[in-house]
Amino acid sequence: MSDQRTGRMAVVTRPEVVEFRSVKIPSMKDDQVLIKVKASAICGSDLHIYRGRHPSAPLPCTFGHELCGEVVEVGEKVHMVKVGDRVCVEPLITCGHCYYCLRGQYNYCVNLKLKYRSGEGAFSDYYIASERWVHILKENISYEEGCLMEPLAVAVHAGRKALISPGDSAAIFGDGAIGLMLLQIVRSWGVYPAILVGIIDKNLELAATLGASRTINARKLDPVKEILASTEGLGVDASFEAVGLNTTFNQCVSSLKNGGRAVIAGVFEEPLVPEDLRFELAKEKQIIGTSSYRWDFESAIDLVHKGIVHLKPLITHTFPLSELKTALEKKSNAQSGAIKIVMYP
Repeated sequence: MSDQRTGRMAVVTRPEVVEFRSVKIPSMKDDQVLIKVKASAICGSDLHIYRGRHPSAPLPCTFGHELCGEVVEVGEKVHMVKVGDRVCVEPLITCGHCYYCLRGQYNYCVNLKLKYRSGEGAFSDYYIASERWVHILKENISYEEGCLMEPLAVAVHAGRKALISPGDSAAIFGDGAIGLMLLQIVRSWGVYPAILVGIIDKNLELAATLGASRTINARKLDPVKEILASTEGLGVDASFEAVGLNTTFNQCVSSLKNGGRAVIAGVFEEPLVPEDLRFELAKEKQIIGTSSYRWDFESAIDLVHKGIVHLKPLITHTFPLSELKTALEKKSNAQSGAIKIVMYP
């Protein structure tokens, strides 16, 4: 039984200090499943927590929310998931009865919480989730790919917010995992040109193999000027900010065509101070926020299952869970070449 098991769980106790605590696995509710974690990945938001800079996660804090594993126990009222299933998880806690939840807009829940900020992170041996948040992986998806379904769902949701049509143009600011996922998604929707802006040559080379019609190194060229030059001076129909910096936010908006849509997906450690937007807004440019995901996990799974989005090229490093701090330091080093790091409990 689950209440007889113990396992490790990683906690950031203060900036850049990670501790593994031995925890007793609590008894499950009737609608929950117990998952033995097989793989979990480091997200950019995990780095914000690790540095003590996440605006919504004061320390000490459990962390990690990109995971997949094997179901080892199910509650009495679980019907769609069974022991032995390979699954990934939406790490959300919603109330289920507020204005937004009743309309299926659960990512707007007025009581929304994230499990990794509420005492149960993915950098652990076991993970308990309600069946409602568990998704069964297709047979051709590995555990390594499975733990990346959460960030891929983020990218799917952000992509949908841009209301892209076939033939639209797009620019993506950010050569990390979310940017490279967004690139593949919008290309599959018929976007051309699809321009990716970054600062790491190796990542930009990878972007070219994943479908970018052009890549721009922002350390060498002015991305706004280059994007305008590539679009006959008009700008792009949609742009995506997947970095979390004032500079890229402003570039994201400035690169838009009149009436274009900028989707902001980055996490900002510092207060966002945009440049004067009066003239941009007068051109009917839209700045759109994005919040996690809503009914996007199944789409993410299908994109990988059908070979439309490729996740394996994004996995650059793997570590045993015991070396989590080493992995976090590598991910923090912009020169390490790390895109996605996967941990194995």
